[in-house]
Amino acid sequence: MIFPGLKKLGKELGFKNNGHLVYGFINNTYVAFMDGSNRKIVDFRFPSDLDEEDKNKLLSWKKKGYAKNVIFPEGNLFDVEFEFMEYFVPFKISKIKEVIEDIANYINEKYADKKPVCCGENCNQTEALSFYGINNVPVLLCPSCKMKLENMINNEYEEFQEQPNNYLKGTLASILFSIPGHLLTFFFFWLGRIAAVSGLLYFYLAQKGFTWAKGKLNKIGVLIISLLSLINTVIGTFISYIAVVVIKILKLPEAEGVPVSSLIRFSLESLQDNEVRRELFVNLGLSLILCGICIVIKMIELLKSSGKTKINKL
Repeated sequence: MIFPGLKKLGKELGFKNNGHLVYGFINNTYVAFMDGSNRKIVDFRFPSDLDEEDKNKLLSWKKKGYAKNVIFPEGNLFDVEFEFMEYFVPFKISKIKEVIEDIANYINEKYADKKPVCCGENCNQTEALSFYGINNVPVLLCPSCKMKLENMINNEYEEFQEQPNNYLKGTLASILFSIPGHLLTFFFFWLGRIAAVSGLLYFYLAQKGFTWAKGKLNKIGVLIISLLSLINTVIGTFISYIAVVVIKILKLPEAEGVPVSSLIRFSLESLQDNEVRRELFVNLGLSLILCGICIVIKMIELLKSSGKTKINKL
C-alpha cells in the first residue's frame, strides 16, 4: 500500500504507481519506492557499476542522518536500497525527494554516456528495454531476459503440477502443528480478551505443518489450511472457555478435594443453562469473526502466491 506522501512524491516526479510500488526514471537512474513497516524504502538501479567514490556519496546520506540504512546487495554492483525509518511521525517526503534527486543528478553527471541496464541476471543489455510486472514488481528487461524468465516460470510451474498432492499427510501435520495455538487462545481468554491474533497463529501453524508434510500448496491446499484454521478457532475457543471456568471453580472453597474430571463434567453440564450457553456462543461468534477476517486475508494472499506467476508488459 502506498500512503499519500509517496503518492504525492510520485506525481511530482512523474512516476507510475501500481498500488504497491511507485517507479520511474530520473535521467538514467531507475528509482522505485514504497511504504514498509515503520519505514519507507527507496531502491535505485544505476546505469553503471559503482566505484568507492559513488558508494561514499550514497553513504553520506546515512551520515547526515537522512537514511537509516544504505544497503548494497552482495554481488550486485547496480542496485542499492535506502531505508528511511519512521516511528511516531511519517518521515519527511521532502528529504526523500532531496536524496533521490541529488543521487540521480550525481549519477547522470558522472555517467552521462551510460544508459539504463537490463535487470536480467548477468545481462548488460541497454537496448529495447521494457517494464514488465512480476508479482506487482516492475522489472526492466530486454526481450531475451524476458523470454528466459518466462521459460523458467513455465518449467517451475510444470514441476510443481507434477508433485504429489499429499493432502492427507498435510492435513494431519497441520492438525498437530496447530496444537500450540490453543495455548495462546487460552492465555488470551484468561486475560479476558478475544484472541483475534490466534486466528493468524492457527493459519501460520497449519501452513507450517502442511508444507512440512510436503502438502501441495495449491488452491485445494490453501483451502484445507484455511478450513482447519477456522475449525481450530472454534475448538480452541470452546476448550479455553471450559478451562477458564474450571480454573475459576478450583479457586472456590467448595471445590477443595473435588476431582478435576468432575469439575470438567460440571462445566460441560453448565452449558445447558441458557445464560452460560449464550456467553459461550457470543465468544465463539466474536472469535470466528475476528479470527475469520485474519484468516481470509492470509488465505487471499496465499492463493495469489500459489498460482502461476504472470509476466505483464507495463
